[in-house]
Amino acid sequence: MKKAIVFILMLYSVVSNAQQGPFGYYKDALIFSQANTLYGSTARIQGIGGASVALGGDLSSISSNPAGLGFFNRSVFTLTPSLDFSTADSKFTIPDQNFKGSAEESFRNNFNFSNIGTVINFTKGDYTNDKFKGGSLGISLNRLNGFNLERNYEGINDYNSILDSFLGNVGQTPTGDLGGYEAGAFDQYLINPTFDANGNIDGYDSFVAGFPVQTESIKESGSHYQLNVAWGGNYDDRLYFGGGMGIQILNYQLRRTYLEDQFEPAPFLNSITVFDDLQVRGAGIDFNFGTIVRPADFLTLGVSYTSPSFISMDEENFFDVSANWKGGTTVTEADDDGNDTEVDISSIDPYQSDLFVSEYRLRTPSKIAVGTSIFVGKSGFITGDFEFIDYSNANINSSDFSESADNAAIENTYTSVMNIRVGGEYRIDNIRLRAGYALFPSPYKDSDLQDRTNLTFGFGYRTSDYFLDFAVVNSETTSLYTPYDIATDQPVVASDIKNTSVSVTFGLTF
Repeated sequence: MKKAIVFILMLYSVVSNAQQGPFGYYKDALIFSQANTLYGSTARIQGIGGASVALGGDLSSISSNPAGLGFFNRSVFTLTPSLDFSTADSKFTIPDQNFKGSAEESFRNNFNFSNIGTVINFTKGDYTNDKFKGGSLGISLNRLNGFNLERNYEGINDYNSILDSFLGNVGQTPTGDLGGYEAGAFDQYLINPTFDANGNIDGYDSFVAGFPVQTESIKESGSHYQLNVAWGGNYDDRLYFGGGMGIQILNYQLRRTYLEDQFEPAPFLNSITVFDDLQVRGAGIDFNFGTIVRPADFLTLGVSYTSPSFISMDEENFFDVSANWKGGTTVTEADDDGNDTEVDISSIDPYQSDLFVSEYRLRTPSKIAVGTSIFVGKSGFITGDFEFIDYSNANINSSDFSESADNAAIENTYTSVMNIRVGGEYRIDNIRLRAGYALFPSPYKDSDLQDRTNLTFGFGYRTSDYFLDFAVVNSETTSLYTPYDIATDQPVVASDIKNTSVSVTFGLTF
């Protein structure tokens, strides 16, 4: 047991009041609640900004509004491969000091399938006298979200170090009770206890002083897909109605490598490295219902409801903390018997945490969407949606840990939003020209952080037997990230994130 440590080299002490907390499950609640039907739409719907609640007649209706299946009068099969290109321009800042570090740009691409599926038509034909015209059954696999992002940054922090966060978090905790990063920092001699006259721990300090260059790489990967089964019916070509069920499968990985080096001054420490690996897998279910009415030949009005998703989650996490001391750096350590031992800490192995495994259940918020479409004869249409989601209604439940703090954070951090999607299509014989726009406001209270906008365009070619559609979706958002929490001079990384998705839909009618 380490009771007292004395460096042979000159001592430096850094003491700061800070607070460091691990990633909370409330963050998972937001990540996995932000399912976006635009990601899993056909290229036709992507090209018009994702607006489809009142449109119908597209495979995307299975997940957006199953009443749209009632518009089909033939069966169809579609396949939509996509290619995503993501860039993140990240800047390291200390906002309170008006300090900005260098900007780093990172790039990733990803191939995926937006959707694949079929609609099997059971209508009674165009010449039936029955008011009820029949309906269609739809089966599809569509993407709800994609996780394919890398952020990198580097900057000289002239105000604090991650060690200040560790020190502010440990208080007077006995060394045997330390957990998380602080346990690793203690193991690596980065933070060390101090004692009062009675030999009791009265705090911690560090022999590392000076200010480092801070570098970090954050890589996200994975996918969130849903298998859908839905049915939609047609009553008198005026009322369309439907419902469906979705089974969700998600896989998410976050890897973070954080480095501090080039301390000024720091005669005996080369660098500090923290590595995190988080993996989340989940499976769940939800339901959706909707209706579309046609009060006039040129106008449709739609409304859809998607229930909360009930997802069972399995999470695994581990981390490493490593201090690279300069060769020959030694400490004198007193054991329980009072005997002094000289330890060469330049050769110690990195601290490796245990594998943390937890299970929990996530209930995502429900969604209500309304939309309208205006048809201009056979020349095309204009359509738009409004979608309401209250992210503060998400909830976490687990028998492995106390979820009350995370649920309180969900309620206090997130808010309701009104997503907007608009678009249109212009027809020239068999050619279709499309454009659209979508706005997804920030889910955070009193903040425009993570506002996302989409600009879309596309075109298509359609015959009675097959169709081919192409779409490009340009998405932009801004996010803020803090590598650690500290009371003053909080380092912040601001990232301008852009994603371009190119999709092609191949369709056959039969």
